Amino acid sequence: FYKAGVDRYYNSTWHADRQSTTYRSKTRLGGANALNIWLVDFKYLGMATFPWDYASNPKIDGIRVQYSSLPGGSITNYNEGKTATHEAGHWFGLYHTFQGGCTSTNDEVADTPAQSSSTSGCPTGRDSCSLPGLDPINNYMDYSYDNCYNQYTPNQSSRISQMWTAYRG
Repeated sequence: FYKAGVDRYYNSTWHADRQSTTYRSKTRLGGANALNIWLVDFKYLGMATFPWDYASNPKIDGIRVQYSSLPGGSITNYNEGKTATHEAGHWFGLYHTFQGGCTSTNDEVADTPAQSSSTSGCPTGRDSCSLPGLDPINNYMDYSYDNCYNQYTPNQSSRISQMWTAYRG
């Protein structure tokens, strides 16, 4: 990856627009392989499109990140920039680790243990399902605090490669 540029827009209506189709369609650059990141001020930490959505709506493809979640931002426990990493995971085709709850196919990645629900905080040893493995609280695709996140699994990396080839390559 390389940074193609930075464009700044100051528009309070765009910032608060959860759907944000107007500003994304007016400002998105590049093709399927161009990750556009919009820094916004809305009530969510972030939102993303999935790679399979590009074909039907390419003008809004990318991720939106609450600007206060960037390093040094004002959102306590979520101000180390890990929201952008999490949302990029969605853009690459990853689901939440708690997707599907306590099922063996939960997030469609074999090496992420099943997890009944999202994590709050950084609760070491949390085990919310009877299936093998502790909850993956250190995984970027959970909802743990930023200081808890530090990994994608090998199979998540493989899924990213597969999704890239299928939808973005």
